[in-house]
Amino acid sequence: MSEKPNMTVCKNCGAQIAKNAKVCPSCGAKNNKPFYKRVWFILLIVILVIGTIYSIGRNKKEKFDWNEVELCERLPKPKSNAGTIFSNDVDRLSMQVEKTSKSDYKAYIEECESMGYTVESGKDGDRYEAFDKEGYALSLIYIAETMQIELDAPIEMGTLNWPKSEIAELLPMPESTVGKVSTDTADGCYIYVGETSVDDFNAYADECSDYGFSVDYERGDKFYNAKDENGNQLSLTYQGNHVMVIQLGKSDEAEAADTEDSASSEAQPAKPTETPGEDTELTEGMRPEFKKAMDSYEAFMNEYCDFMKKYAESDGTDPGLLADYADYMSRYADVVRDFEAWDNGELNTAETIYYADVQTRVSKRFLEAGLK
Repeated sequence: MSEKPNMTVCKNCGAQIAKNAKVCPSCGAKNNKPFYKRVWFILLIVILVIGTIYSIGRNKKEKFDWNEVELCERLPKPKSNAGTIFSNDVDRLSMQVEKTSKSDYKAYIEECESMGYTVESGKDGDRYEAFDKEGYALSLIYIAETMQIELDAPIEMGTLNWPKSEIAELLPMPESTVGKVSTDTADGCYIYVGETSVDDFNAYADECSDYGFSVDYERGDKFYNAKDENGNQLSLTYQGNHVMVIQLGKSDEAEAADTEDSASSEAQPAKPTETPGEDTELTEGMRPEFKKAMDSYEAFMNEYCDFMKKYAESDGTDPGLLADYADYMSRYADVVRDFEAWDNGELNTAETIYYADVQTRVSKRFLEAGLK
């Protein structure tokens, strides 16, 4: 008997579809890769950056055709055509452009500004971020004669229909009625809220605190993370361009208990997006291989920050840096093995929250190291 293909759930209509399907056969929606796949992009960028620093791999540079870029009309054409395209569709562009001087990079930023990328713009060292008036999000990074370009299309929103689940009732209703519910289950929800300013975001964070989400809280200008007395976990993020993201999940203990109850009952198994397989033993509500992969990734990125700080403080000729680079590449191989051990299935709520926590810590470390 043939094996049943790995299945996932269409995020648009909820129908079960094969993971490798490009579109949902029920509603025709795209079967996009989960957001956490961006971990691979980050790892790849790290290796490319360090490889560029040491001019490792002196082969002829790969070239790209700008006219083949789906979003080429939304950005100025780079001066150089040497580089690599990682993601190229109508929703997202991710690429690197090599052979780019610092003056070329500055000129490219000015061209982007002239095309309207000035909304909520920000410059931090060699990083530039901005939106245009239509909501396209641009991120540019310059490191070692290489320019990284990321452009994301805006999220399509409509009238926000607040989830009816019991856990969603733990939160206050946002003031805005524009948004999109990306995920809504008994274990948690993921919601985009539009037409929300930074002041509105902070006011909503205050409301959530008043509703009891004030335990072990962390707060910044554009994020708020906290738990309630029962351990339910809330993450609020101001994404930019008047968009707020609300992420709420059950406590690890409650979700683990639900998983055990589900495994022992004769009811239909939970959707693969919410719980791991019945035979999987959870660690803090997460699959052990997933947690190991994320912990390995976090350690890897911390080492990257240490390496780049050491490089920045040197004149680039220290032979010890090359030895450090070799050790770093060995660590990269370890991270790859850890991710291969994880089956890349859909994340449950605890895993989604842990992923967000790891990314928050990594981002803070980058800020401390002056890399973002």
